[in-house]
Amino acid sequence: MRLSPTQFTAVLQPWAEVAEPIHQRLARLVDAEPGQEVLWIGCGAGRPVLWWTKRFETHVEGIDPDPKAIEAAEAAAREAGLSRFATFQTAEATNLPHEAEVFDVTCADLLHLLGVDGAQVLKEAARVARPMSTLAALVPCWLSTPDPKHASMLASIGIVPQLLMAWKSAFRLAGVVEITVEDSALDGRWIAQGTFGTLVRGWWAARWAGVTTVLSPEFKALRALAQARVLGLSIIKGIRWPHE
Repeated sequence: MRLSPTQFTAVLQPWAEVAEPIHQRLARLVDAEPGQEVLWIGCGAGRPVLWWTKRFETHVEGIDPDPKAIEAAEAAAREAGLSRFATFQTAEATNLPHEAEVFDVTCADLLHLLGVDGAQVLKEAARVARPMSTLAALVPCWLSTPDPKHASMLASIGIVPQLLMAWKSAFRLAGVVEITVEDSALDGRWIAQGTFGTLVRGWWAARWAGVTTVLSPEFKALRALAQARVLGLSIIKGIRWPHE
């Protein structure tokens, strides 16, 4: 893939049009409120972290494996005057640099973690979540049986969707119970619709490399599968059960 996961997601999900409404739904689902200690795994350039920090007046720590994304996130926090509440750290999502049982809300965006083992991310997220706290993730899901060729194309760019049953099983194996699932967008539109706007965002993200990515067969397949409702983005939430 010619774009980093952060660039890729920004092209696919422009903030005002797609990403912010998704975060509004996620925040309602996890009962976000002031005073919580929140971990955001797969924070990219930090926009969701800054949005949560400003909106809910709470401390949010963002984790991302891309050091350039973390540099951009820290710069954005300083510019917004939110460095006191929003902190960032470069780290692997499958090996978090935290002690166990420290966060009130733990969220993971697997579209920012392309090529990473989603089940292992959930296991690590559960490890650092406090007992009886909320754990939620944005996960790509097959909504109907995919063509193996399409599944292979998505895997080549690091997107490995699962059926909801498989994602729920991964949550349970991580020690998360009382699982609920919602579409990330009520109208099913979890990616941008317009081709021209996508090309423009690809250009601003990485000039010709970005345009080439948008025009690639893999990117076209991703958009077509999402628009046909074969592929969706779901919010899965549960409660981290105390370890016995």
